Amino acid sequence: MDSIAVAAARLPMVDVEANVPDETRAMFDKFIGQRGRVPNLFRIAALRPTIAQTLAAHLDAVMGPGEVSGLLKELLAVRVSQINHTPYCLASHSKLARKQGGTDSQLAALAEHDYTGFEPGWSAAFAYASEVAAPGGYVSDATFAALAEHWTAPQIVEITAVATAFSLFNRFADALNIPVTT
Repeated sequence: MDSIAVAAARLPMVDVEANVPDETRAMFDKFIGQRGRVPNLFRIAALRPTIAQTLAAHLDAVMGPGEVSGLLKELLAVRVSQINHTPYCLASHSKLARKQGGTDSQLAALAEHDYTGFEPGWSAAFAYASEVAAPGGYVSDATFAALAEHWTAPQIVEITAVATAFSLFNRFADALNIPVTT
């Protein structure tokens, strides 16, 4: 996918300035407050406001405050997006990871499947998310056991939610050729 240019979006994007339903306006305003702009994925999803709102609520629940650090969640989103070769999510969440304190060397290490520079619990989370994101989503018992050595059950739920949510967001973005939000 790296050598393939992403074509124009397959569907139109909702105009952020246009008259949009109040619920969509609230979602757009929240993104503008958090990120300075409305991500293109949500501008397309807003063609079906209920779906856009559900996706945004799920993103908030998965990536918001919880049992696992925000930086780890963003790096997990990056790792899943690397595996799925999704330029849209990779660009967005690399930027968000950097905002949380992530470094270019960490992002490069993830791309090389090199988790040795991370603490053992984070390395186990990256290995686990990599298996979740792979075709079929099968996780070996050994990988799960390594994860469980470092994380509680609620934390494992959160890590799993990030890996599976980004498989969904990756596929949504790829299927509709959603261009990177600039």
